[in-house]
Amino acid sequence: MRTVIRSLCGEVLSVMETSVVLDVNGLGFDILCSRGALSLCSRGDRVRLTTHLQISEAGVALFGFADETERELFLKITTIKGIGGRTAMGILNVLSADDIVRAVSLADVNAFMRVPGVGRKTAERLCFELKNSIAKDFVSIPAGATAPRGRVADTVGDALRSLGFSQGDAVSALAIVHAALGEDYDKMDEEKLLKAALKELQRR
Repeated sequence: MRTVIRSLCGEVLSVMETSVVLDVNGLGFDILCSRGALSLCSRGDRVRLTTHLQISEAGVALFGFADETERELFLKITTIKGIGGRTAMGILNVLSADDIVRAVSLADVNAFMRVPGVGRKTAERLCFELKNSIAKDFVSIPAGATAPRGRVADTVGDALRSLGFSQGDAVSALAIVHAALGEDYDKMDEEKLLKAALKELQRR
């Protein structure tokens, strides 16, 4: 039998560092929350949280999220060997959904290593094993990034579209290359930028 609690709505009784207690029709639910979910909660407020109930050998745990995107990221992270629900929630306590997408897209191992209990090997596994699913199911443009402009970028964008890539794929690839290279991005000519963008697109 599959037990699913997709959301809970109630009054916030208390807010702690990583969890909240939610009163739902007289029942108090202790919910381990992401950073995004915690930001929605203040004592006395009425909120609805997206949730996931996990039943394992370690016991029963109820996790809370700001939205479905966080929940889906959480579920993808927990498919990785050696990463349980509490570690996955620890990641969402330190990194936002956009931070996670950006870290995976750029293979930013150090971003995941900011999470207590996540070492280099686990961080590398996260970047590697989430790469394809993140690119397929989530917007892979880094947080705060937009499509770089300029004659070279516009020419390369047109070239990518002529090769059959969508506008979204072209924008995403150029944004990721721009974020990875920083100031060096502006020094690239059309040929080098096209090669870098194609290399990024071939990873998906």
